[in-house]
Amino acid sequence: MAHIPRDIVDAVRDRTDIVEVVSRHVRLDRRGGSWVGLCPFHQEKSPSFNVIPNKAMYYCFGCQAAGDVFRFVMQMENLNFFEAVQQLAGPAGVTIETRQLTDEERRAFKARATLYDIQEEAAQWFEAQLWTSADGAPARAYLERRGMAEAFARKARLGWAPGGWTKLMEHLERKGYPARLVLESGLAKPRERGDGAYDAFRERLMVPIRDERSRVIAFGGRILQGDGPKYINSSETQLYQKSKVLYGLDLAQNAIRARQRVLLVEGYFDVLSLQQAGFMEAIATCGTALSDEHADRLTKLTRDITFLSDSDAAGEAAAERIEEKYLLMLVRRGVSGWRLTLPDAKDPDELIRERGPEAFEQAMRSRVSLLYWVVQRKLKRFGYSAEGKKKMLEDSAELLAELPPIARVEYAGYARLPEELVHEAARRAHRPAPPPPSAGPPDWRPPRDLVHLVWLLVHRYGEVGDLMHQADPGLLDPQVRPLVARLLTGEPAVRILDDLPDGGIRRLLAATVAKAQLYEPDQAASALVDLLVRLARPEHDARVAALRDQATAALKTARFAEARVFNDELKQRLQAWREIETAGRTERPEVVVAHLSRLPSSTRSEQAP
Repeated sequence: MAHIPRDIVDAVRDRTDIVEVVSRHVRLDRRGGSWVGLCPFHQEKSPSFNVIPNKAMYYCFGCQAAGDVFRFVMQMENLNFFEAVQQLAGPAGVTIETRQLTDEERRAFKARATLYDIQEEAAQWFEAQLWTSADGAPARAYLERRGMAEAFARKARLGWAPGGWTKLMEHLERKGYPARLVLESGLAKPRERGDGAYDAFRERLMVPIRDERSRVIAFGGRILQGDGPKYINSSETQLYQKSKVLYGLDLAQNAIRARQRVLLVEGYFDVLSLQQAGFMEAIATCGTALSDEHADRLTKLTRDITFLSDSDAAGEAAAERIEEKYLLMLVRRGVSGWRLTLPDAKDPDELIRERGPEAFEQAMRSRVSLLYWVVQRKLKRFGYSAEGKKKMLEDSAELLAELPPIARVEYAGYARLPEELVHEAARRAHRPAPPPPSAGPPDWRPPRDLVHLVWLLVHRYGEVGDLMHQADPGLLDPQVRPLVARLLTGEPAVRILDDLPDGGIRRLLAATVAKAQLYEPDQAASALVDLLVRLARPEHDARVAALRDQATAALKTARFAEARVFNDELKQRLQAWREIETAGRTERPEVVVAHLSRLPSSTRSEQAP
């Protein structure tokens, strides 16, 4: 097993003629800037397989097969990635320097497989102690008091760690697992004095932590009586790194995809209570803050994440520390973040036990955008005076620099600040590099206008790049924003495609690279403006209709102040759109883009108190 550095891979790709390699397997004919032939990956009578040499890619319009020269060789010759690079490196004149695994590293890979076996054996033993032993009776009674049905507790594989210092160790040793690996698994700890080890978990209700393939990789243990911390967790191991694991995700994945939302709660029993009540999309981190690895995994499943923190003092303090970090993580990934404070309950488990699932579903309707919640916390911290708001803007510099223009307008509305002050604070701050794009759901299909916009960025970057930098990212589908951000850095499409797993975003990029001529260079800027206006129109029309309905409803119930708010926003929005249409007929493209960026927020009046 060996590793090839990324710069070597790029050098081999750059020096390899993809047309020559593909021609060994497919008869190609030149057609404009591409080479076309019958696809080798599916049966067809008319050629739809395109090789685009200036992008170093291939794409089939029939079966959507796409990739670079390595992917083609891997599929045609049944090679792995390392073998494909190795085969092409010689003709390309590139020397591959690889590092073979040492004997110690090979032993570590073998030990990793054994650790899964140890964790599974421990899980089965803990389960048996809970359900069949007299020692497990207090834990069974505790679960009953908490309303945990036995069937669901068994599904979650809850268990019991009995008293005694070495009962689990003795069981595992009888099964043939040496003490060294039991220690490495995190199930035992070395004695501080003398030789030997002892069980890490004793007299605790055991919650197995599983990976996405439902393999047990660690445990959390809850004390039921006596002294000691409420929860203890397994130490980190080869299998278990807290920054990469989300509790409950193995059971939640399908529900997250189906409901297109995730509920991120704080504790194991919050997850269990919500999942038992039918909210299978609930998950939790394992005693740590949400990491970039967590966010990357979740944003492949959904674009809607709701954070629920305990409403006691500790929960509020913890939430305040991490609120802005989470918002930045989601903004960078084009994801909607929400914050839910539960009414008259300190956590979801308490709410569901005392008032039922309906109360939780009702509470979900009162969630607020994470941006709104962040602004309210900052106002509370810095105050409403002019000096306080100045400090607030300084404190928000990094956040504002990464927010799209429409979100900055929301920020200004929530903070009751002039929009220009907020935009100016963002301009003064440094903007970091954009994140890698998301793969997108496998069944996602982009609208025509979005395909044309990406085509312009791929093929006419020189004509539209500066203009697109000024546009509001909020006009785009959140799934495609990271891709657009990366294209705006000027990065080659083939390099981006190489990072993307199969999915809708990958197909979009591959198809636009292969698509024939759409716009001449002198048409590109005006075409981009037309596309941006059309992309903005559906949300504008929907918001206008909603505002009219809300204003009418408010007048019917004598809520005149609310009706004025809705009518004021309606007038602003209609006036802004008239300016956009006028500018589109008479002004330069950059003027139209500026007008689009000033379009009133579609969410501000819905979420503000």
